[in-house]
Amino acid sequence: MSILSDLQTKKLGLFELIAMGFDLYLKYFRSFFILLCMMLPFSIIYLILTLNLASNPILLIPYYLFLIFYFFVVIPVYTIALAILTEGYVLGENPQLNLAIQRILSRFIPLTGLNIRFNIIFLSGLLLLIVPGVIYAINNGYFALAFILRDQRGKAAFQYSRSLVKGNWLKVFLFNVLLYIIIFGLQALMNKILSSVIVNYPVLITILSSTLASLVTLGVTISGILLFLNLEFQKQ
Repeated sequence: MSILSDLQTKKLGLFELIAMGFDLYLKYFRSFFILLCMMLPFSIIYLILTLNLASNPILLIPYYLFLIFYFFVVIPVYTIALAILTEGYVLGENPQLNLAIQRILSRFIPLTGLNIRFNIIFLSGLLLLIVPGVIYAINNGYFALAFILRDQRGKAAFQYSRSLVKGNWLKVFLFNVLLYIIIFGLQALMNKILSSVIVNYPVLITILSSTLASLVTLGVTISGILLFLNLEFQKQ
């Protein structure tokens, strides 16, 4: 059976979704790799600024300006472009990366507004003993995909996300926990391995370990988009 057929007919488990995500990743590796390479320079700049901030306070203002740009422009564009490519390949289409990015940028201002709203409420929730912020993030985390992929505007994007998560909250939560464990676990492992090979170059080690971890975890990120699609099909 095809990935599309499985997504439509089965309520898939997390490990099934991860296996499908890596299968899709390897099958269309070139497109996904190009997208990752477009994002990596920004990630490297972010890492360099972060690592040098303590020893060079003059970087404080550039750091926070770049932080805003990175988390409100680079990450959303990258994530949603990845979702557009993933859905296109699942549906048997031939999605074009440049068209995917143009599609996102053409609606970037309202997307940024939704992103700011999400992060303000999420961070406020985290300040209230953490739990409210986590609950809010899981319930509303699909807002950007709902906005770009399903044309759900304003509050409707958040409502669409909550409708998918309803009845599947624990599953979505566990997937996100698993994603972060894999990301940080792989990065720590890579960092330890590279530290034994490369001596006295902590910045280089951090950049390489982060890049290598990103190459692997991209398959898991794709799996998260498949989870979104699977939840949609199960609600229909």
